[in-house]
Amino acid sequence: MDPKAALAGVFVILVLSECQEIEEESPELHPLDGYFNNLIHPDWGAVETVLLRKSPAAYADGVYTLSGQNRPNPFDISERAHRSNTPQSLGSVRGRTAMQVYFGQQVVEEIMDVQRPGCPREYENIPVPKNNTLYRNSEAFNSARDTVFMPFPRSRFDQRTGQSPSNPRQQLNEITPYLDGQLMYGPARTWTDAIREFKGGRLLRLDPNKGIADSLPAINNIRLPFANPPNPRENTRERRLLPVARFWRFGNPRAMENPFLLSFGVLWFRWHNYLAEEYIKMKNIPEDQLEKYDEQIFNHARKWVVASHQKIVMYDWLPRWIFTASNFTTVSDDSRFYPIRAPRSNDPKMPTCGEYVYNPNIHPGITTEFQTSAMRYGHTLVTPGLWRRGARTPNNNRQAGCNWFPTNLRLPNSNPGDQTHGLRLCNAYWNSQEAVQEDLDALYRGLSSTLGEKEDHIMVEDLAGQVFGPLEFSRRDLAALNIQRARDHGLTDYQTIRETFGLPRLNSWQEINTQNSLTQQAIEALRLLYEGSGLNGTSPEDVDLFAGGLLETTDDGPGELFRVIMVEQFCRIRDGDRFWYENINNKIFNRTEIDFINNDITLGYILSKVTNLRVEGQRDRNGNVVTPANADIQADPFVHRGADDPCFQPAQLDPAVSLSVPESNATRTLPLIENCTAWQTFDYFFGMESHVSFPLTFIWIGLVVPGTVGVMLLMAKQRKKKMLEARKKKARTDRSTDPNTFNVVEWVGRKEGERNVVIKFDNQRKKLHVNDRREKPLRMIDLRPKQASQVKTVRLWNAEDRPILSVRAEGEIDLVLKFPDTESKSQFSSKLKTFVEGIGASFSTNNFPKAELIFNSATTKEDRQKLLDKFFRVICLQAFKDKTSKDLDLENLDHETAKKIAEIQLTRTEFAEALGLKPTSIFVRNMFLLVDSDRSGFVSFREFLDFFVVLSSQDAENKIHLIFSMYDIQRRGKLSKKDFANMIKSLLDLSDSTLDDKKMEELVASMYRVANLSYGADITFEDFKRIFASDEYAGTIQNATLNLDAVGDIGQPVKVAGNQTTIRAKRATIVKNYTQKGKAKGLKRQQSVVHVTTHSEEYPKTPFAQKMYEITSFISYNRLEIFWGTLFTLVLIGIFLERAFYYSFERETGGLRRIAGYGVTVTRGAASAMMFTYCALLITMSRNMITFFRETFLHRFIPWDSMHALHKFIAYQALFSTVVHVIGHGINLYHISTQTSGDANCYFMEYFRATDVLASFHYWAYGTITGLTGIILTLIVIVMYVFATPYARRNAFNAFWNTHNLYVLLYVFMIMHGLGRLVQAPITHTYLIGPLFIYIIDKLISLSRKKIECRVVKAELLPSDVTALVFQRPTTFDYKSGQWVRIACLDLGGNEYHPFTISSAPHEEYLSLHIRAVGPWTYNLRNLYDPDNLEGKSAYPSVYVDGPYGEGHQDWYRYEVAVLVGGGIGVTPFASILKDIVHKSKIADLRFPCKKVYFLWVTRTQKQFEWMTDIIREVESVDSNQFMDTHIFVTQFKEKFDLRTTMLYICERHFQKVAGKSLFTGLSAVTHFGRPNFRDFLKSVKYEHPNVRTFGVFSCGPPNMTNNLDGACTNLNKQEGATFNHHFENF
Repeated sequence: MDPKAALAGVFVILVLSECQEIEEESPELHPLDGYFNNLIHPDWGAVETVLLRKSPAAYADGVYTLSGQNRPNPFDISERAHRSNTPQSLGSVRGRTAMQVYFGQQVVEEIMDVQRPGCPREYENIPVPKNNTLYRNSEAFNSARDTVFMPFPRSRFDQRTGQSPSNPRQQLNEITPYLDGQLMYGPARTWTDAIREFKGGRLLRLDPNKGIADSLPAINNIRLPFANPPNPRENTRERRLLPVARFWRFGNPRAMENPFLLSFGVLWFRWHNYLAEEYIKMKNIPEDQLEKYDEQIFNHARKWVVASHQKIVMYDWLPRWIFTASNFTTVSDDSRFYPIRAPRSNDPKMPTCGEYVYNPNIHPGITTEFQTSAMRYGHTLVTPGLWRRGARTPNNNRQAGCNWFPTNLRLPNSNPGDQTHGLRLCNAYWNSQEAVQEDLDALYRGLSSTLGEKEDHIMVEDLAGQVFGPLEFSRRDLAALNIQRARDHGLTDYQTIRETFGLPRLNSWQEINTQNSLTQQAIEALRLLYEGSGLNGTSPEDVDLFAGGLLETTDDGPGELFRVIMVEQFCRIRDGDRFWYENINNKIFNRTEIDFINNDITLGYILSKVTNLRVEGQRDRNGNVVTPANADIQADPFVHRGADDPCFQPAQLDPAVSLSVPESNATRTLPLIENCTAWQTFDYFFGMESHVSFPLTFIWIGLVVPGTVGVMLLMAKQRKKKMLEARKKKARTDRSTDPNTFNVVEWVGRKEGERNVVIKFDNQRKKLHVNDRREKPLRMIDLRPKQASQVKTVRLWNAEDRPILSVRAEGEIDLVLKFPDTESKSQFSSKLKTFVEGIGASFSTNNFPKAELIFNSATTKEDRQKLLDKFFRVICLQAFKDKTSKDLDLENLDHETAKKIAEIQLTRTEFAEALGLKPTSIFVRNMFLLVDSDRSGFVSFREFLDFFVVLSSQDAENKIHLIFSMYDIQRRGKLSKKDFANMIKSLLDLSDSTLDDKKMEELVASMYRVANLSYGADITFEDFKRIFASDEYAGTIQNATLNLDAVGDIGQPVKVAGNQTTIRAKRATIVKNYTQKGKAKGLKRQQSVVHVTTHSEEYPKTPFAQKMYEITSFISYNRLEIFWGTLFTLVLIGIFLERAFYYSFERETGGLRRIAGYGVTVTRGAASAMMFTYCALLITMSRNMITFFRETFLHRFIPWDSMHALHKFIAYQALFSTVVHVIGHGINLYHISTQTSGDANCYFMEYFRATDVLASFHYWAYGTITGLTGIILTLIVIVMYVFATPYARRNAFNAFWNTHNLYVLLYVFMIMHGLGRLVQAPITHTYLIGPLFIYIIDKLISLSRKKIECRVVKAELLPSDVTALVFQRPTTFDYKSGQWVRIACLDLGGNEYHPFTISSAPHEEYLSLHIRAVGPWTYNLRNLYDPDNLEGKSAYPSVYVDGPYGEGHQDWYRYEVAVLVGGGIGVTPFASILKDIVHKSKIADLRFPCKKVYFLWVTRTQKQFEWMTDIIREVESVDSNQFMDTHIFVTQFKEKFDLRTTMLYICERHFQKVAGKSLFTGLSAVTHFGRPNFRDFLKSVKYEHPNVRTFGVFSCGPPNMTNNLDGACTNLNKQEGATFNHHFENF
């Protein structure tokens, strides 16, 4: 046994003992982040600090643009200067082994990391020349249409630099430059903790049961962020991208790059655990105390690992790396290597470090020259692969018993059994675990035996063309990358840097290298390239440092420039490290320990301890010193001396060479190494199938719009169906006591639905009467024969499956009846048969198996009406010669239909309906008898045409004679007083009006006086003419006619051309001008109504002035709305521009704009605009706040009444912003989906995504919270906006309401949308907090009222499907006239609220609503309170009330003159206002601004709203100051029968002369027949009050009416003078 070796072993034991006690004080060790290593300069050598510069920065612009802009393409330089021109590889002349080469790579990984590209990415891609030898054989390269670029992202830099020439860009070193063990323990404490076992000071092991020599680190199942580029060997994306969890846990994030680098990672891992185990043994620490002393053990092992590494790097590896003399095979001392420890010399070509002395003023930072070029000298030594061998069989012949073994190929296209001798580097990138797991010791043996490449300028193919790359560029040229990296860092030229480091400039290209002939050829090729590029061909000016420095390389090692740079760098790293192992003052090691480290710790020593290798000169497992005869590897693994060291490689590895190797496990000739797999590209958009998901996503989202529209239309149709269902009546089970009366349900038609009716058999008159439950006639079936020989036929169709019957009589619409049960049906059938046979008519019965057959074949009112419609059009065509078939839509009238029309026989009911009259009225009876000239009981086509021609003529006398003849039943030629009074009564009966006897006598007497007749005398036709065709009414009678043209709804204006003589002109309104010209003196209240004064209108003279006045008037009228709308829009634009500017310029560092263009600025601006608008909508939804503030002084500055319009205005802006945002993101996501995986991680750093998961479009859209919520938000917006259209609100209100309640989800998903922090930190809350707080408070106020149950005290069903509800008023419920509430009915669902205007006045004890049935809910409400359905119930169903809420109508009193216009049920808010007027008028001292109120009530018949008539009457009774002026417009007459309307008009005027009141209403209010001309009325109001500057116009009713009124206001506001402020609501 060698005494020296034995002494060293004993010394190790002594060293590890250190003290007798387990507890010991741990010295301060290297800080993992490098801070405070230097106490004077704490940040020197720290992580994330800038690279140093020895030479001046040479950026093209002096700040950050790449240097060397005029230099040749890096690919061309690589082609000529760094690729081999020889057919075979050449090994290291100085015996440098692969162990030395790859150890150098792990040194680089320890002291610098500048590999991560900057974020955002800055690409300076390198164009690949078409003739480039690396790729020209690639199919993908040759098929490319455009220039192929090798991607080159620029390095990260300090954001505080690169601002000016005095502060150029400085790149960052992400790790410390110290040899401090970051390679083994990671760049941060958290990383270190992740690889520790926390027991016994060990690093975490894969299998704790294995010994040190066979142990491996634990698997990375916690997914430490190791570098994980695609595997370039495989040919599919799935196999190229593998999860990082497959790796082992190391401190070096790039430890898995290749098997050789990985082998060093395992080596240091084992060395740490070996030291820990030895320490435990020496300290005799028991097993149960290992956790307690874990930190102490770990730090002890760590300091020895770091010291070992420092010593080997600085004093073993670096001297051999920099210089190895030609006598290295014959001299065994250190003189053959670079004297790094020699005393410092003044020779700039041979710098040395001298002995270690810590100097805090030495900066240890890595220089740009070292990082970008000098340290990359090792690239010329890198081998294309590695020989591997098993344990050597002992033999005195050192080249015998080597046991070389082949490598099994794992290429995508290889066959089982394919082998090569060596392990190929280019195909092992990121597959490193395969070789390590196969046989790690074989790798160590191969690293010691395989020679590095020759020391020259050439780089093997595995680097210069086949180094790994990103997925889209799998193989890259590392030489070109090195050159471009130096330019990226702003490095100056080769000559300047020589001067910087004290070396002379070169005068010629040839001076670069005079020793190597091959290198001189490369220099000449490079010179010609420069010369051909227009650069200096005489001397190497403007040459890149990497190229020039590498061309200096000699057999001994790097040329003088790289040598100087490297020595200078390592000396500073050593001397600037306070924790260097030789610093006795840091108390990490004592002098004895330092000497042991310097003398005994070598790489061979460590290999002997932690592997199964037998290292020459070290002890084996049995404690014996290993001799050359039985050694696996030489004592110095960094250098192989050929025959003097074990197992020299059989040949230099070359893919072009095949041979048979003695002592190899391969029995045949094999290639030395395989070829590298081909260069591959990847299209992220198409490769990830984004080209499928991208369009499909936008297509299906786009289809959601028509799909939602379709659903909306379907729901509207369903709603109509439900309305029909709601109209269906349940047949009453109670039976009438009258045997001739039956309570049943009539099926009117599929659209009309059902109705409760009472069927009465009239035996005396031979009629079947159909009345409603209030005994109001609906129709009748006349079964009287018109001729003595005629027999009426009645058929009864019976449904066998349901209690349904159909009664069919000749000339009548079918009567389809539904009964509660079969018994009732049978009773009716028997009664009908008895009745029909009893009156002498014919009766028959037909049975049908299904009721549906009866419904399908029944002739309904709708069917009959379609035929009658064409009937009347043909009548018009015959009566008016100026009408054409096209005018009357009769162009497509077929022969069959024309025949049916000619054969039509109108029944009395149809005749009455054609005139809009009741079939039971005397007027209709007399008219029918007059027209039915042949006494057939029907009116034929010819009879009706003759009658129509008379009415349509302009002969007043014929028309008067027609009326006279109707009531001269006995044809005496005169009317008695009774006949005359009956005529007037029949006219009143048509309008549902009645007069008491006294009033009737007064009216008749006044008319007798007009005819100069004695009261009670008979009236001749001449007397009749004097009454109804006097000069006063002649023109009226002349123009009066039947109106059978189609007419619009209430308020629809009728436009008449100047000389038009159509039927519409003939029936022009008989309402006189509101000036009341020609009024009789007897009208008591007419003196105070509006009248026209002589005043000339002042119109602007020129068209331009007229247009300007129109604009100014509009602005004046809408000034507040315009101001706030403009202000809101300007703020919105400001928000948009601020975000757009921020992302265009201030957030340029984010990089999104660089890949998505200015589209990202638009989308971010639109995103903020969306947040602002959607959040602002909450303010407009805060009803209680609006109601409160409208009562304050703020109403003068803020248009609270226009909040609904503002809500829609903001919603449109929100929609526009949403559309811009969605379309913009579609474009942005396309750009993002085309980016590399790493780039996407850069732009979205705060969003975690595994390195093996590519960022496809569907990933961003469906795999991220931001994308998924964005799609959901888009769908919500589509649904909400589609169902918010006017059509949807009218026809599918419940759907509108329910979808609008999705706003809750809208805001929830808006917040979630930003939580992903994909682009920025969430900012939705900055817009949302304020409005949301207000809205929540407002909602809580509403909720506090909603659950107050209000008892309904009265419910009444009024005509026109109006339901009147009177219910209990909550004690805290204060409101103003004109306000509205939302109610929910408990029996219909306590959470479904609907808005209605309050019709009661604030002073009343109860609240009242008048609700018109227009939808399912309102129909259900009407049915709920139907007395028929309340039988047996003790109380009405209760309601919940939410409100009150304000609207424009409540401000009527703020205007000096107010005009109130109500149409139909829209009169409801004015009911409350009129009641309020009545109440206020009784308060003597009450003062308010309003001086005059005009109330216009437009209604088909005032009988439909008798409750409103009572209110007006009460107002008139207390209105002693003529405060209110009322006009009632009755439209039903004018729509149907103008002649009768004319007669009523004349009677009305006669009655007003006598009584000063309306004949119909009993009111002093003027009753007009027809629709109001709003423009004329408002004009007259304007002239009645010349001193009033602003009139308040308030309307509620159908859209046609409010639009007509709004148009009148707008038209008048265009003229000079007062303005009309119109506030309206539609129902």
